[in-house]
Amino acid sequence: MSVSLVDHSALIHVFNDYLAMRTTRAGTISPDDRKVHVTQSVSTIFQFRAIDWGMENCELHLAVPPMDRPTTLALYRLNATVPVDISTLSFNVRPPRVAKLDNIVLGQDSLNWHRKLSCVTDDVLVFELACSEDEPSGNCDIEWWQAHKDTAPAVYMIQRSTV
Repeated sequence: MSVSLVDHSALIHVFNDYLAMRTTRAGTISPDDRKVHVTQSVSTIFQFRAIDWGMENCELHLAVPPMDRPTTLALYRLNATVPVDISTLSFNVRPPRVAKLDNIVLGQDSLNWHRKLSCVTDDVLVFELACSEDEPSGNCDIEWWQAHKDTAPAVYMIQRSTV
């Protein structure tokens, strides 16, 4: 799984993982935690790979704690059949949107949204979490650090058996 940011107001800007880098006695490390950030211009790209044979039922999950003010996000499926190189990913080169999966309203209650998808071994599944077009300007600003193993707040994929 990988997480990366793109900015439609800075079309060729590539976000690096420098935001999470920390200096230790052993040198600079870049942990598995990745920043999820959604604003009017910044969206977050999530990339998953279906790796288990016979586990061709996938579920995409979005789990978010309560928010101070309601915000509507849009979740898109992107057209990618090979892994996206996040070291060169910018808005200009991100895969095109092929489907809007849902408008997701974050509010005063915790949210555990999910959608079932079919996936076969070695499928690359890429999604974009962005502000909804219906969201008033300036109202959309969501941010969290997604830890590799945490399930909230998080966007994650679960594979289930086809039998």
